[in-house]
Amino acid sequence: MSRVLNIIVEGPTEREFVTNCMYPYFLENHVSNVRPIGIETSPGHKGGDVRYHTRFKPNVQTVLRGKEDLLVTSFIDYYRLRSDFPRYEESKSIGEVQRRVDFLETACYEDIGDPRFIPYIQLHEFEALLFTKADGFRDFTETPVSNVAEIGRIIEAYPNPELINDTPANAPSERLKRLIIPKYQKPFHGPYIAMVNGFDAIMQKCPRFNRWVTTLIQRMNA
Repeated sequence: MSRVLNIIVEGPTEREFVTNCMYPYFLENHVSNVRPIGIETSPGHKGGDVRYHTRFKPNVQTVLRGKEDLLVTSFIDYYRLRSDFPRYEESKSIGEVQRRVDFLETACYEDIGDPRFIPYIQLHEFEALLFTKADGFRDFTETPVSNVAEIGRIIEAYPNPELINDTPANAPSERLKRLIIPKYQKPFHGPYIAMVNGFDAIMQKCPRFNRWVTTLIQRMNA
């Protein structure tokens, strides 16, 4: 049996993104056995409200109990991450946000204590990955041309889209709601925009995301 890559995702948007955008790229790199797994937040319901001790950690540990040859990773947002994550309060003293998220990932890895676990926290949130190109935003007829132009200016201002988050009001998802899609529906619009822009564009412009995906491929093919 080939090694299985299990991706613990925050919600249906990330599940769709893994299935429709990430999986073809994995397949090109000889990784075919990929399972997106939604975090169970209550019986029969998955997605949102990622509590560490009662939801995230138990979900990860449940998958790790499998007897098959596997790796487990996570795909959750740093934006609005709960303070119950390991060493969260300590992380707040780290000024540089990328180092802060690296620190939190390491804390999760140490708390889970299994070398088959590769934690990943998206900086700042999934929607950052959509700001690689303006192409995917042009297909929505309800979006004014001037707003699409503003998206272009944002993309030019942030060569690394993962750093878009000046304030809570300017988080990537909030910019989408305000500028592009007033009735933004994350599970539909997010993966669609990502597919139009292309996965290669995300890999080229989002270094933390690129490092994570590259690490997964290397570990799966080791």
